[in-house]
Amino acid sequence: MNITQEQLEAKLKQIAEFEEKYGTDHGQTNVYAMKKYCTDPKYRERVAAFNKASIETIKHYIRYGY
Repeated sequence: MNITQEQLEAKLKQIAEFEEKYGTDHGQTNVYAMKKYCTDPKYRERVAAFNKASIETIKHYIRYGY
C-alpha cells in the first residue's frame, strides 16, 4: 500500500488536534506509533518488513501447520 505525503500530513494534523485536546501525555501508544510512522521513513520501512514477515509466517502455518 502506498501512502501519499498528503495522507501523512492529514494524519499528523489529526494527531495534533488529538494532542491539543488531550495533551501530549495521554498514554496512547497507538498515537505515538502513528506519529513516528508519519515522521520517520526508516520506521515505515521496519513496519513494512515486520508486516511482510508476519504474513509469510501465517502463510507457512496455514500451508504446513505447526
